[in-house]
Amino acid sequence: MKRIVIVALVILGCLMTGCSLPQDAALPAPSLPVQGIDTLRPPGDVFALLLDGNTLWCGGVDGVCAVDTQTRTVTAIVDAGRPMTYVRGIAVDHEGALWFACERGLVRWKDGQATWFTTKEGLPDNRVNCVLVTRAGDLWAGTWSGAAMRTAGGWTVLGKRDGLADDMVRVMLEDKSGSLWFGSYIAPAGGLAIRNASGWQTFSTAGGLPHNDVVSLLEAPDGTVWVGTGFLDDGGAVQFERKGDTWQPRRTLGKAGGLAGGKARSIYVTGDGILIVGSEYQGMAIQTRQGFRVLTTMDGLSNDEVKSMVEDSNGNLWCATRDGLTIINRQTLLNIEEGTS
Repeated sequence: MKRIVIVALVILGCLMTGCSLPQDAALPAPSLPVQGIDTLRPPGDVFALLLDGNTLWCGGVDGVCAVDTQTRTVTAIVDAGRPMTYVRGIAVDHEGALWFACERGLVRWKDGQATWFTTKEGLPDNRVNCVLVTRAGDLWAGTWSGAAMRTAGGWTVLGKRDGLADDMVRVMLEDKSGSLWFGSYIAPAGGLAIRNASGWQTFSTAGGLPHNDVVSLLEAPDGTVWVGTGFLDDGGAVQFERKGDTWQPRRTLGKAGGLAGGKARSIYVTGDGILIVGSEYQGMAIQTRQGFRVLTTMDGLSNDEVKSMVEDSNGNLWCATRDGLTIINRQTLLNIEEGTS
């Protein structure tokens, strides 16, 4: 009770004097539940999301399903011919084919037909963590044994010897300049590697990362790139900015600065410019004009581990969690950002 009174007096004092709370401060939890947050099950434990029109493809522990974002119903369950479990990445190529990264290989799915790619077809490892289709149409698979690019003759594999921070590739990103980002998740090794026309850059805790486990990558509308790191409750998020031909850390966020947890499990910036960071097991942090507002299952999230996020055509935020999907209404996000919800 004493702590609540102190917080209330601090906020009242700021309002009376015209000052503001620190930009990265954690705001006190509201006493009323948040309106405009819904959940959807099935699917169950979801890792990856890909929006294609009004169809949201959801990859997770049990495979892949399609959800209609307008009716909020499951419209299809992908039959890949054999078990496709722990789907951690989804991409669509220039031919409209979907690619699923799972623990048993890489799957191409088009017109209801599945084609599997494993070590037999040239992948360096069957454990595929992520998949990326570049603007030029190149297909990359991030595996436990390197990043593999599909070519006419098979697969070209990059590893630590070629410039990666580690052979284990957890996440990948192509930025607007065409640079490729590779994040590894195998601490105490691991880290971040960026490849562009000038060569390679690598980052670790010695070069500005809060943690060597890189778990999420996002290019924001302003051209900066957010890198999420961490394990359990350690880590944080780093904002990188371009300096000529190189990238450098600009801003670091952690639990002490208002994030829900240390590990930045997922990062997203909405079309309205709202920064959102999901944690491993402590909910999500939404940046407001006064600081960060943390939402948990107490506010309506389906689970406190938020693994991926995407906006639909109406600006509603869809969140993949350990226990189903959470949908946050766009107006609710705006109200939270403005401090009115």
